[in-house]
Amino acid sequence: MDAMTIIVLTLVALALALIAGAALYDAGSRKQEIVLASSGDQNTGVFTRWRRLANTSLRSTRWGLRLDQRLAGASLDLGPADYVMVVGGVALLVGLTGRPLLGYLGAGVIMFGIAFLADRWLSRQQRRRAERFILQLPELARVLGNAASAGLALRSGIDLVAREMDAPASEEFAEVGRRLSLGTPLEDALRDLSRRLPSPELAVLVKTIVVQSRAGGALVTALTSIANTLDDRRELNRELKTTVTGAVFIGWLVVAIAIGSVLVMNVISPGALDALVQTLPGQIVLVVAGSLFVVGHLLIGRITRIEV
Repeated sequence: MDAMTIIVLTLVALALALIAGAALYDAGSRKQEIVLASSGDQNTGVFTRWRRLANTSLRSTRWGLRLDQRLAGASLDLGPADYVMVVGGVALLVGLTGRPLLGYLGAGVIMFGIAFLADRWLSRQQRRRAERFILQLPELARVLGNAASAGLALRSGIDLVAREMDAPASEEFAEVGRRLSLGTPLEDALRDLSRRLPSPELAVLVKTIVVQSRAGGALVTALTSIANTLDDRRELNRELKTTVTGAVFIGWLVVAIAIGSVLVMNVISPGALDALVQTLPGQIVLVVAGSLFVVGHLLIGRITRIEV
């Protein structure tokens, strides 16, 4: 690759990074867009309209919709297209910057590693927020039970949770209340909540509320029983998490060793990886080694994933 090509690709990466930064800056305008749309005022900028169109188009796909739910569950004010642009721009910029030192294969590994780490970071943010929400579930169930025992409708109980409890429960139930106000059925609003913050505990609570709202029955008794059960599950999950911490660390160490070994090899002998990938035996070695590292990480992750 000649110098001119490298310069052009670097400029493209910088342009993508600038667009990604603009997307991050513009992410805070989502509420303003809703207000403008409700008032009929369509006087928005070109970038805002382009960004809205890109996010809407990506949300129409199954992968984009799932990504959008993960971003909402992590409390990130970004659309799926914003996230793809940010991660893609950063990965391309870092890959082109490190290519002279790491070679083509090393730069590709770095770009893949950035995308992988961004996905894991997003999953971790969503999981941490879900864990905070799970810690609030016993209190949340009691608030709903107390509201029902006082004669309040379930809709009023949801509003009470949004007003009285701390985040993230207040934020999520405020969103549920907003969707109910727009005419969304209760079951659909709660199902979206479960998708944003996936957890067995929340699924049990949602199913109980939906069944009781359909068939009627002892909602207070059911919610009180769930609150006590959730307290016990929280203690058990805490013990399990402490037990598997070492194995989780080993799983991530496997990934670090895989990426680190590739980079160190190319630093010690510049161009070795590019030469290796040009021969059939070298390609076989790379595929087999990469597959073993991936399988090892997945197996360790499977072992440490305990559902209770």
